[in-house]
Parts: sequence; structure tokens; C-alpha cells
Amino acid sequence: MKNLALLFSALIIVSCATSVKSKLAKTNYQRLDPGRAVIVLNIEDQVPSDSEFIGDVKIGDSGFTKDCGYNEVVSDAVSAARSAGANIVHIVEIKKPTALGSTCYRVKAKMYRNFDSESLATITNKRDLKNKSRLPEDADYALIHFYRPSSGAGYLLGYKIKNINDSVVGRLRNGEKFVFKTKNFGYHKFYGVLETKEEININVEKGKEYFVRCSVNMGVVLGRPEINLIENYIGMKEFAEMN
Repeated sequence: MKNLALLFSALIIVSCATSVKSKLAKTNYQRLDPGRAVIVLNIEDQVPSDSEFIGDVKIGDSGFTKDCGYNEVVSDAVSAARSAGANIVHIVEIKKPTALGSTCYRVKAKMYRNFDSESLATITNKRDLKNKSRLPEDADYALIHFYRPSSGAGYLLGYKIKNINDSVVGRLRNGEKFVFKTKNFGYHKFYGVLETKEEININVEKGKEYFVRCSVNMGVVLGRPEINLIENYIGMKEFAEMN
């Protein structure tokens, strides 16, 4: 009975995970060292021309997947790249959750290897420029943009966004957004609660903007909130696309 219970638990863990499929080129690199960063490039980003192609990776829905928000599937792609010895993940396709289809994010990406310091610095500099705050240079406040893109997953469920003092800063239903303005700088904690509690910490600086993408993942009964800090240039576009 004990072995049967362990087997059943293992099956549940596996079934809740995403489907990860990698197709490697003819390379045989060792897994990256833990201290080596993996850079994620989005669809519109360019891969440095001197990068070596390592292979393709596809993160999908196993049919029973629960932990499949955007950050989770990108993290799985990063893990696959790290295992293959790649330090650049270029996302080439993103499929969002739908009402009649999968409740998961799904991505396709290409993996590359490039340790040239100048090439990596170019990627970093371009990203810093795209993430630059749009607030005036003399702004004495910061803005935190919370938004929840329309999705089929948990579309009937809404939840409140609260701060460390349990004060409500806003509410997010499917397809809603709001902006929180503050002059209180330093670390802030925000959280949402449904079937589980999800929280995020942001080191708020004067004159800066922050974008927090929210959603609802599949749960046992109600669903689970997902709250992620997104790079500015991605958040700006997604926030603007919402009515």
C-alpha cells in the first residue's frame, strides 16, 4: 500500500507538470554551471549573429498541467536550455490560455550558446533602453501597473490585490487593469488570494514604472492566482492593448 501511495503521488506530480520537448542539433555540451545566467529573448528581439544554434524546445500542456503560467513555462524553457548547455533562449511563438482550449501558456523557443562579452553586453544595453521608465525625470512618485489580460482560465473569478497592511489597492477581474501610484519607496509586498495565496515583492524606486501581470491558473476548486513582475517593454505593450 505504501509503494502504491508513492506511485500515485509521483503520477500526480508528473501529470501536473508541463510537457517539455527538446530537439537538439549535433552538439554535446555539458549542462551550464549554476552561476551562469540564461538570457531570454522575446519574439521581436534579435539573436546575436555570432551565436551557435543548439536546438529547439517546446513547452506545452500535458492535459493535466496546473503550474503553467507564463513565468512557469518560460522557466521550463530556461531549464531545458541550461541542460543543453545553451545560455540564450529566443521565444519564437507564444500561445495564451483560451476559453475553449488549453488553460496554459505554451511556448516554442530556439536555444543558442554565446559567451562573447560584447554580444551579451549589447543584449543587456538594448533591454535596459526598452525598459526605461516613461515618467518625467523630476517625478517624485512611482507607478505600478497591475493588469489581467482576458483569458479562458478562471474568467469568472476576480480577486483583490492587497498590500502588506492588508489594504486593498485594486481588484482584478478578467480583462481589467489599474494603476497604483505611490511616494512610499522601498520594498512593497502585494498579494492576491483565491484557492491559494500568491504574493510578489517589488523594490519601488522614485521615478520608476513597474508592470505586474496577473491571471488565474487551474486549481482544485476555485483556481489559483498568479502575479508576476514583467519587464517594462512587455508590460507597456500588453497594458496598452487592453481596453
